[in-house]
Amino acid sequence: MATRRRSSAVKSTTAKKSPRSVVTKKTTVTPKSVNKVTLIEEVKVAETAEMIEIKLPKGTNLKKRPMNVENKVTETPVKVKPEVNLISRDLYLQDVKNRWQIHQFETQQLWEDLVKGYNYVSPYVTKSIEYVTSVYNKEFGTKTTS
Repeated sequence: MATRRRSSAVKSTTAKKSPRSVVTKKTTVTPKSVNKVTLIEEVKVAETAEMIEIKLPKGTNLKKRPMNVENKVTETPVKVKPEVNLISRDLYLQDVKNRWQIHQFETQQLWEDLVKGYNYVSPYVTKSIEYVTSVYNKEFGTKTTS
């Protein structure tokens, strides 16, 4: 769907505008103190089998200390096929027939409920349609064909 653009035309006025007086207000802004943040450009990490040593740039307040390194071993679980008792073909067909009978019964019950709902609501709907048509005909003067 295309969008409609607004007009960019400027309306001109013939009335003269009176000059406005300009009031200036001077405010003083005091700078707040800011903590200096120094960026560490590069951190070098040397890794050995026994310990990790971190080399920091000169001028940092952190102490150098070695950390113990442990080799983590994760065990992957072995997948085992589950033992399943399969039913025979005859039992499977009987199960399908039973489920179909249940489906048929529930569908019939649904249809009966829908019929009851229709019979309950239909007089109110017809009454409201008659009311709306009579009010419309009174308001606009058309004749009813009933």
